[in-house]
Amino acid sequence: MKRKFTIMLTLVSVSLLPLMASAPSGYYSKVDGKSGQAAILQALNSIVGNPKVPSYDGLYEVYKTADLRSDGKVWDMYSTCSFNHEKRDQCGTYKDVCDCYNREHSIPQSWFGKSSPMVSDAMHVVPTDGKVNNQRNNYPFGECSGGTRLTSKALGKLGSSTFSGYSGKVFEPDDEFKGDFARIYFYMVATYLSRDFTQDNNADAVFTYSGGKTGLTSYAVNLFLKWHRQDPVSDKEIARNDAIQNAQGNRNPFVDYPCLVEYIWGDKQGQTVSLANLSECASDEPVDPVDPVDPEKDEFRLLPVTDVHANSVVLHWTDAKVQDYQVDVYTKQVEGTESQNILTDHFDGETKYKVAEDSYTAVGEKEGGTNSIRLGSGSKAGGIIYSGLDFTLGGVVRVSAKSYGSDHSSLSVAVGGQKQVFELTDSYAEYVLSVEPTSDNTLTIATLEKKLRAYVNSVEAYAGGEKVTKTRLAGYPRSVGNVLEYRVDGLQQNEQYFYTVTPEGQKSSEEDTFVTEEGWTGFEFVAFPTLECFATADGIELRGIEAGSRVEIYNVNGAKIFAADNLTGLCTVSISGNGLYLVRVSHDQRSEVFKVIR
Repeated sequence: MKRKFTIMLTLVSVSLLPLMASAPSGYYSKVDGKSGQAAILQALNSIVGNPKVPSYDGLYEVYKTADLRSDGKVWDMYSTCSFNHEKRDQCGTYKDVCDCYNREHSIPQSWFGKSSPMVSDAMHVVPTDGKVNNQRNNYPFGECSGGTRLTSKALGKLGSSTFSGYSGKVFEPDDEFKGDFARIYFYMVATYLSRDFTQDNNADAVFTYSGGKTGLTSYAVNLFLKWHRQDPVSDKEIARNDAIQNAQGNRNPFVDYPCLVEYIWGDKQGQTVSLANLSECASDEPVDPVDPVDPEKDEFRLLPVTDVHANSVVLHWTDAKVQDYQVDVYTKQVEGTESQNILTDHFDGETKYKVAEDSYTAVGEKEGGTNSIRLGSGSKAGGIIYSGLDFTLGGVVRVSAKSYGSDHSSLSVAVGGQKQVFELTDSYAEYVLSVEPTSDNTLTIATLEKKLRAYVNSVEAYAGGEKVTKTRLAGYPRSVGNVLEYRVDGLQQNEQYFYTVTPEGQKSSEEDTFVTEEGWTGFEFVAFPTLECFATADGIELRGIEAGSRVEIYNVNGAKIFAADNLTGLCTVSISGNGLYLVRVSHDQRSEVFKVIR
C-alpha cells in the first residue's frame, strides 16, 4: 500500500538563563527573611499588587516592546505565524490560523468577571493568533495526549486532560512556553491575592477562593510546578518583564527569582527566604509525570474520533442506553472585535455622581462593610448617568446591585432606547444589559419608584465583542438511531469542525472539535507505518511501536483502562472483558486510533 509520511522539524531559538532578571536594587527587600506561603505571598503582593495597567487598547502598544521577536514580528505563543505590530494584522474577522492576532487572557476573562485591572494586565494578556485563541476558549491549561492541533503553524492543542487531578477538557501550550504560562499564573496569584478567579465552572480546576484570598488547586500546583521546572526562564521572558515594568510599573517576581516558587508551592515550603541564596535553588530537575489510569465513569461523553480524512471522519461516543442519538456538525465564523472596557466604576462612598434630572437622587454610602452607592430615597427615585460612552459597535453593561433592606425594588438599566428592568434580591447579583450598535452614548441606571431603593456595588461597560456564527453541515443535525459511532461525509479538507451528540431525552454532550486532513482521502496516510494492533485471547497486542510512544486504551463506556508512556516495540495488555475498545497511539504531533473488537 502506498504510504505518505510527514516529517516535522521544530527549531527553538530561546536560550535558557539560570540567572535572575534585572530587578531594581532593593525591589524585593520586603520578601527577605519571610517564610510560609501566606507571608511570602503577602510580601510579594505589597510589592507588585498595585500595577498601573494600560488601557485595553493600549496593550497593542505594550506588545511593540514586550513581545518583539528578533525579526521585528509579534512574539506569539500560540502560533509560528509572522504578524506585524500594526493594526492591519489585529483581529477583526478571521477564519484560519495566521489570519490575525488578538489579545489572549492567559486566565480567561470569565474566570474573574472581566473585572479591572486584571482585564488589561499586560503580564497575563498576551498576543496570540486569533484562531488558536478561539480554540483555547476558556478551558484550563493542562496536558492531553493526542489532542487537536489546528494546523502545522498552530502551537498548542485541545483535548481531554491526562494529568492527575483533572479529567476535563484542557488546552496544552507548546513545550517551549509552558514555563512562561506557569510563571504568569504564579504572578497573578501574588499580584491579585484578594481577587476571586473562580467565577466560571472551568476555573474550579485551577483556582480556589476562601477567606478572601485566592489560591491554586493541587492540580494546578502540580502542573505548573512541573512546567516551571522543566521550562526555565528564557531571554524572552526577561526582556518581557523589563518592558512591562516600563509600561505598568511592576514585575513578575518568578521571572526575576524563579526559586521563589519553591518557597511558596514547592519543596522549600516553610524555609526562610534569603534573596542572596535564591540562585542556589535546585529547581530545574525534571519531574516524573504523573498519569494514573482514569477511574470508571458512567456519564455520557464523546470518545476520540477515528478515520480522519480530507472529507470524512468517524465519531464515537459512550452508550447512554437510549434508542436514538442526534449528531450536529458545524463550522464557526468569528466576526467583530474583542470587547473593550469603556467604563469601570467600583464605588468608594466618596465619589460625587451626576444625578439623572431632578427626579433622581444618588446617595453614596458604605453598606455592610462593602463600598456601594444607594439609589433613591423616601421621597424620590434614584439614578446615575454616564455620558460619552461609545456603543457604536454594540456591547454589554454589567451592574452589581441588590435591593435596599426589604424594599423589593427594581432597577432599570438603559442605553438610549434599549432598556431592561431587573427585579432585585436581598443579595448582590450581576445584572447584564446587552446593547445593540447605537449612536446613543448615555447610560442610565435608576430605580423606578420612591421608597423602593437599591444598592449598587459596581458598574462596568464593554464595547464591541466577537460574534460567533455557526454554519451547519448540510443535513445536520440528524438522528442516527441506536448506534455508538457514525461516519460524517461531505467535509472540506484542512477545515476545523465542531460537533455534539445528543442522546434521546437527555442533554447534549460537550462540544468537541476535529480538523480534517489536507488532501488525504483515507488511502495514503499512515501515522505509524510499522504499527500493528489486534485482539488476542488475553487482551490486546501492539507490535512495531515507535520508540517513545504513548498508548491509551478506552472501553465502550469511555473509561480509560490502560495508559503508558515511552513504549517501544511490543506492548501486550491483558483485558478480561469482551466488546469494543479504542486504542490510541501518539508520539510527537502524530496520533492514530484503532478500533478493536474482542
